[in-house]
Parts: sequence; structure tokens; C-alpha cells
Amino acid sequence: MAGDRTLSSKQLTGRIHSVYCKDFVSYSEITFYPKHYLNVLTGPNGSGKSTIVSAIILGLGGEPILLDRSASVADYIQSNKTSATIIVRVYGRTLNTTETFRRIINSNGSSTFSVNDKDTSKKNFLAAVSTFNIQVSNLCQFLPQDRVQDFSKMNPQELLLNTMSSVCDDELTKSFNLLKQMRLQQTNAQANREREKLDLAKKQKRLEHLQMTVAQYKDREEVKQKLQVYSAKKLWVETQAGEAKAAEMKTHVEKAKTQSEKLKDQHDKLVQAHEVIQRKKVSLRESCLEKTRLLEKAESEKTAIENKLDSLKQGISEKKNELERSIQKSLRTATECDKLNQLVENKMYELETLNKSRPQFVSELEIAKESCAAARGKAMEQYNRRKQLEQKLNDEKIPEITAYKHKIERLKNVKMQKIDEIRMKNPNLVMAMNWLAQNKQRYKLNVYDPMILELTVENHEYAKYLENVVSQRDLFAFACENKEDMSDLINELCVKQKLGVNVIYCAPSDRLAYCPKIPIDDLRSFGFRSYLVDLVTGPIPLINKLCASYSIHNIPIGTETVSDYTSSIPKTIRVYFGGSKKFVVTASRYRSDTILTESTIRARNQLITVDSQQLALVMKQCSEAVRESDSIKNAITKTDNEFERLQTLARDEQEKRRKLDQKITHFNSLKIEVETLRRKLEALQNNNTLDSLKTNFYNSLQKDLTKIVDTEAKLSVCLQTVERLMIEKKFSRARVSAYMLQHESQCETLNESEQQSIAATRDFQQLLQGLENQMIDVNKRKSDVQRLCDGEIPTSSKFPFKKEFRELKNIDLPGLREAIHDFQARLECMKSVNSEAIDSYQELQNEVKKLDEGIKESVNQAKSMESEMSNLYDKWEPKLNSLVETISTKFSEFMQSIEYVGEVVLSKTDKYDFDSYGIQIMVQFRRGIQLQPLDKFIQSGGERAVSIAIYSLSLQHVTHVPFRCVDEINQGMDATNERHIFDLLLKEATKHGSAQYLFVTPKLLRDLNYNEHLCVSIVHNSKTVCHGMKFPKT
Repeated sequence: MAGDRTLSSKQLTGRIHSVYCKDFVSYSEITFYPKHYLNVLTGPNGSGKSTIVSAIILGLGGEPILLDRSASVADYIQSNKTSATIIVRVYGRTLNTTETFRRIINSNGSSTFSVNDKDTSKKNFLAAVSTFNIQVSNLCQFLPQDRVQDFSKMNPQELLLNTMSSVCDDELTKSFNLLKQMRLQQTNAQANREREKLDLAKKQKRLEHLQMTVAQYKDREEVKQKLQVYSAKKLWVETQAGEAKAAEMKTHVEKAKTQSEKLKDQHDKLVQAHEVIQRKKVSLRESCLEKTRLLEKAESEKTAIENKLDSLKQGISEKKNELERSIQKSLRTATECDKLNQLVENKMYELETLNKSRPQFVSELEIAKESCAAARGKAMEQYNRRKQLEQKLNDEKIPEITAYKHKIERLKNVKMQKIDEIRMKNPNLVMAMNWLAQNKQRYKLNVYDPMILELTVENHEYAKYLENVVSQRDLFAFACENKEDMSDLINELCVKQKLGVNVIYCAPSDRLAYCPKIPIDDLRSFGFRSYLVDLVTGPIPLINKLCASYSIHNIPIGTETVSDYTSSIPKTIRVYFGGSKKFVVTASRYRSDTILTESTIRARNQLITVDSQQLALVMKQCSEAVRESDSIKNAITKTDNEFERLQTLARDEQEKRRKLDQKITHFNSLKIEVETLRRKLEALQNNNTLDSLKTNFYNSLQKDLTKIVDTEAKLSVCLQTVERLMIEKKFSRARVSAYMLQHESQCETLNESEQQSIAATRDFQQLLQGLENQMIDVNKRKSDVQRLCDGEIPTSSKFPFKKEFRELKNIDLPGLREAIHDFQARLECMKSVNSEAIDSYQELQNEVKKLDEGIKESVNQAKSMESEMSNLYDKWEPKLNSLVETISTKFSEFMQSIEYVGEVVLSKTDKYDFDSYGIQIMVQFRRGIQLQPLDKFIQSGGERAVSIAIYSLSLQHVTHVPFRCVDEINQGMDATNERHIFDLLLKEATKHGSAQYLFVTPKLLRDLNYNEHLCVSIVHNSKTVCHGMKFPKT
């Protein structure tokens, strides 16, 4: 229906020119051209009406959560496609121009945004959209099908904010936000001011307590000052007395020094004379020592000669004894030679006998060596072969068998894998399962874990069918066979532990209570293989529950060929699957025929599945690996037996070789023994005779007697020398003794002089040390005076206590000491005050002053802010009241036109409590009752739908958004209300200058009113539409 009234470029700005979708949900490619005023999109359920609204919201930067359908934008991509494209064109700000907003959605959930074919960031994209006053998140402008009921759930404050946003009055919204901010600042400032007042009162009270402490501190400081002055005066008097005493001690030190030096000179002269005497003594002692050394040397020579003479005599005696032993030995040698000769002959006979058999022994030994080496070589071959087999078994077959067993175990038991996946996504559910596992004994009948863990599907390809039939809520719900157990479990998990899990009831049973309406054999001709219930295994009560809730015993599963027989399948089958397609048959509310909806399903990998084909393949591979492993083990056993046989053979050959080696070794040893006996016999036969021994003895005796005579001559000379040296030594000692007696008195004089000099020096050092100690004491007292008097002494021009010292001039030292004692006693009687208390007092004074000034400044600021807020409120409040009154007037008129009562009021708890400001929709659908706020617990679904629709129409007069979208708002309305709402919508949305309006509905009543500004678009998106059919665009 054509007939657009001419609109200015300003009125056209932001209205939708066209919406283009490609590979989006059910559309492969489509372009929708809405008209400038009211556009009604109608068509069967599932044809794609709401998809166009979804495309507008997502195409203008909205999030999937606004549609309340799927959390991931990737779910809006058409099946078997990798991306989807949405292009929304709106009229530009100048005549005959458009602005293009494009969004490409990728399968990984990311999106690419562009404005006028230029890629940009999402932030800049949304900023560009908002410049046209398009608010995709505002339910007053966009009301998708799945968010209709959310409108009634908005509290008054949210409704006010959305309403002001849709009005597009930035000043009104900014003023409201500024007022809330100023109110918050005012409240915070008042709270801070009250806290500061309390803090000020506490600190003022503390200040009063500290004043007495400060007075005590000042009195104590005054006494301490006097004590300091008197102490300094006492120290100064003592210093002056010490200086006088030091001057007297200095005179005594000088006298002692003179006496010490005089005695030292006398002592030095005596020392020089004593040194001459000592040198002479040393010379005489050295001469005496030299004589002693010569005497000791002569005595040593005498001793050596005597030892030599004794040695010669001893040698003669030993040679005589040796001669006697040799004579006895010569007599025994003849008998021994005869015995040794007989032994040599016996050994020679045995050696000749062995020598004849030696070649045979050598030959047998070589044969034994070769046999032993051959046996060992074969044994090593068997050992190496066993090692290779064992390595192959350990490195290849055993790990391979272990891997197959682990793989079989994983394929058979995937429950733990599923629990690990659930723990990452829903930890509360796993916590509930763990608690139930520990507490199952407290329940009367069976309590089952969630169905995704209790139910098993033989093939993972079949799991997607059950996942697309049973709701997620039930798949993840616990099941109880007893209703009391169910109540207790809900109380424990949901109320006490707040885990937020679901619990359902399933009647106890030991057999399947449901059977298909049509046998599966009757459906095989259409491509069906089995019913869904036949593909699932698990506890019977759970399967009965699914049959009762989802009729899985009447849902057949087939191949892709099912789609070719949809017209022939019995109508009693409402849901069935063919390959990756789901078919749902629904009865039309307005016609006698049925509607077939086809959709593509995806696997969610939630149920536990066992791949029987893969399991069988892995088990076969495992059996083959075990067989090969057993074969290797048998080969190892054979190798071990052969190795043991060869080892025994090698040991036998080795023993034979050892015996032959012993025989050959015995032959060699016997040969060596014969040679040794022969040499020994020759040595005995070659011994000297008795006459030669006697001759040698007499010759040696003659030589020794000659040496004895010479030695005795040398001994006589040595004795004469010793006697002479002893006489000279005695004479030298006598000279030393005489000289010592001559100079003994001089040594005593020297010792006496040394003692006097040391005593004088010691007296001088003591006097000097006393003077130094006195000066140290004087200087210390001066330092103490300076410490007490700011580093000055009384003789200094800067001395701080000159006046006090003059007043104390006539007080002697005992009087000063008495006064100091008195002051110290007074100071001890006074209470000690910490100097930090004085610092705290001064700091507290400053804080009190600062707090007082801050409170005064805060009061002035509060007055200024209150005045500013009042001025802003006076400007903002009339505008808001005017807006609400305008909306309320229209709302009341529209409600009255359909014989209902309603108004829109501004709710608040206090004038300046801006957080409580909100819009309350008040309605009355039945006479005799008061107006009631719009609430999901008070009004029915149809009444809420009427109220929302009328409120939406009321905003047409105050909002400045370029277009609005409402999806199936007429759901739940009866025919009368639906007709009234459509008439109001037609009237308001087709007025000149009204915003563009997109109204989505699955049906239109008969005999509705239409006009030239209404465009009805019928959505066709089905295989039943003939190929090549064209529909007019205008």
C-alpha cells in the first residue's frame, strides 16, 4: 500500500531505508524496504518475521542479550555457514542521502563493523548510530518478541529513564543526572558535616582535659629552669676552684721534672762505666768457655779411640767364634749332598714321564678352548636376541597395550570427563552432586544425578536429537522418586546452600510405561530407523519422565531422506528428525490446516555417548597387540632355555680346560724345581775346605793386632792433651772470679742510682697524670656548664644567665648544693608530664580550629549547592511534569477509547529524593475497583499487553526517535482488544510526521481498518513457495 506523504529531510533522518540480511538465521539473502510510517510484518510462525527485527537490533550494534534468545551472536549464523552479514541503511541528514551501517558476524563470535563501507571499531560504530537518536537497548523504542514481558517487569525508575531517553531531550536527562549527583553530594556533605561536628565536640572536650596538664608542665619547666641555673653555677664555682688547684699542681710537676732529669744524668754516667767493666767480664768469660770447648773436644777424641780399640778386640773374638761354627758346618755338608743328589734323580724321572704326555695335553687344551669359545659365542647370541625381544616387548608392545586399555576405559566411562566439563561451566551443580553422593542414605527412594550423567546414548550422532528435545533445565536437574525427598533436597540445595540447581519428580518404576502410537516398521518406508526412546539407555523412571513430558517414545529418528516424505508422514506425529533437520508440525489457530516448521539442529555434546564402532575397533587392536606380546614372551622363554643349555656346556668345557691347564702348569713347576735343586747341590759341593778357613782366620787376626797397637799410641797422646787443657781451664776461672770481686761494689752503686732515677721519674709521672686528670675534670665541668647554658660559659658575652649568676654571687658552694637538692626534691614531688602531651595539645588546638573553619565552609557550600539545586530543579521539574502529563493525557485518552481507565503518574518519596523518581502506569480493566499499578502479579498477560501497547503509542507524541519496533505485542490479547489496539496504532502511527513504526504480528484480524500510510508486508520463507515467484515491493 503506497501513498507516503512528503516528509522533510529532518523528519526522514534516521528512518530505516532498507534492511539487508545474508546467511542470517533462516534467510539466505533478503532485502526489506519499510515505508515511512506504519509497517506491519505478518506471516506464519517460524517464517522469519522476528528475524527482521533481530537483524535491525544486531545490525545497529545491539547485543544478543537484548533479544533474550541466545547469549552468542554466532548462533544467528545460518546452518553450515561461516558468517552472516547485516546491512541497515537509514536516511541521512541531507535530502536523498543514506547512511549505511554494516555488521559481519563470524562463527567464532566476533563481529566486523563498518559505517559507509569504512571499517571502524564497535565504540565508534555505536557512537555513529546514537547520533540518529537510535537506542537499541531502550524497550520504549525496541521491544523484541522475547522481551515484551520484560517491559512490565521494569520498575518505575527504569521506566522513567527509558522514557526520558526515548524523548531524546538531552537537557532533561542531563539535568536529572546532575540533580541526582548534586543530591548525592549534598547527602554526603551533610553526613560528613555531622561526623565533623561530633569529632569537633570530642576534640574540644579533650582540649579542656589537656589544659590542666599544660599548666603542670609549665610549673615543672620553671623548677627545671632554676635547677639548671643553680647546677650551672655550682659547676662554674667548682671549675674555678679546679683551675686554681691545677695551677698549684703545675708548679710541683715542674720541680719533680727537674729532679728526675738530674738523677737520670748521674745514672747514665754510672751506666757508661759499668758497660766498660761488663765488656771486660765478657772477654774473660769467653776465654774460659774456649778452654772448656777444647777440653770437651779432647775428651771426645779420647772416648772415640777407646771405642775403636774395644771394637777391634770384639772383632777378633767374633772371628774366632765364626771359625769354630764353620768347622762344625763342614762336617754336616757331606751328608746333605747325598740326600739332595737322590732327590734330583727322582724329580728328573718324573719330569721325563710328563714330557712324553705334554703334546697330548696341549692338543686337548686347544680343543677345549675352541669348544668353550664357541659355546660362549652362541650363548651371547641368545642373550642379545633375548635383549632385543625384551626391548621390543617393553618399549613397543606393553605401552601399546596400556594405551589401548586406557583408550577403552575412556570410551567406556566418559562420565568423569563430563563431570570435569560441568565443573568448569557450572561448579554449583558439581558441588550439589558431591553433597548428594555423601548423603544419599538420608533419602527414602532413589535420587538421581542430572540426566546428562544418568542417560547414555550409544552413538554420539544420536545425542543431538535428545539435546534438541529436552530442555536444558530438565537435562541439568536432579530427579527424586519420592516427593518428600524432593522437598527436602530443594530445601537443602536451593535454600540452605543457595546453589541454584533444579529438582524434578519422577515416579518410581521398574518397566517402561509408554509405547509408540505407530510401530516403527510402518515408518521405515519414510526413512525412519527408530524412535528416540530406543536410542537412550538409563534409569527407567527417568525415561518414563521424558516420555511423559516430551513424548520421546513418539519421536521417530531418520536419515536425510525423511525431508522427501514430509507430506506423507502421519499427522499424528508432531515432532520428528531427519538427519540434521528437525520437523515440527503445529495446528494453525486461524485455519484448519497444519504448519510444518523445519530447522537445522546442532550437537551440543552434553550427553554421555559411547562410540560402539570405535570401541570395537580399539578392542580388536588391543587383542592383536596382546597376541603379539604373548608371542614375544614365548620366544623369550625359548631363548632363556637355550641360553641356559649353552651356559652349562660352556661351564663343562671350562672345567675340562682348567684341569688341562693344571697338568701343564705342574710340568713347568717341576722343571723349575729340578733346576733349583741342581744349583743348591753345586753350591754345597763348592764350599771351602777346613784348611782354607783356618788360614783366612790367622791372616785377619794379624791385621787386627797391628791396628790395636796403632790405636793405643794415639790414645796416649790424647790423654796428655786432656790433662794440659784441664789445668788451663782452672786458671781462666780463677781470673774471672778475681775480676768479679774487684768490681762488685760498683754494681751495687749502679743499682742504687737506677732505683733513685726510677722513683723520681715515677713521682714526676704521677704528678703529671694528676695535673692532666685535674684539667680533664675542669674541662668536663666547663662542658657541663656549656651544656646547661646553651653552649656558653659565664666569661662569654653571650652567656644567657648573667643576671642569675650575679644574683647568686654571694652564695657559696654548700649553699648552692643545698638549693639544688631542694629543687630536685620539688621536681620529684611534681607529676611527670610527657612533652608529647604538649605537642598533642598544640596539634589538637590546630585541629579544632581547622575543623571549626571546615564546618563553617561546608555550611556555606551546602547553602550554595541547595540554592543551585533549587534553581535547577525549578527549571527541570516543570519539564518533567509536562512530559508525564502529556503521556498521561494520551494514555488516558487511549484507554478511555477502548472503555478502560488509565493514567501515568510521576512517583517519588521526597522532593529531592531523585533516586525514587519514577513513572508508574496505573490501569483499571474492571469497574468497581481502584486504579492499580501495572504489575505482572496483578494484571493478566493480555491486560499487560494492552497497557504496554497503549503506553508505547502514548510516547509517539513526545519521543523523537526516528523509528520504533514492536514484535508480537498483541500476544495474549483477545480479538476485541487486538482490534482496538490496531485501530489506535493505525491512527497514531500514520499521522503526518510520526516516527516510522515496525509492528510484527503472526496474524491480522478480519475487516480491520486500513489507510494509504499503512504498509502490510507478508513474510514468506518456506520450501512450499514456488521457485521464481515474485512479490511486489510497493
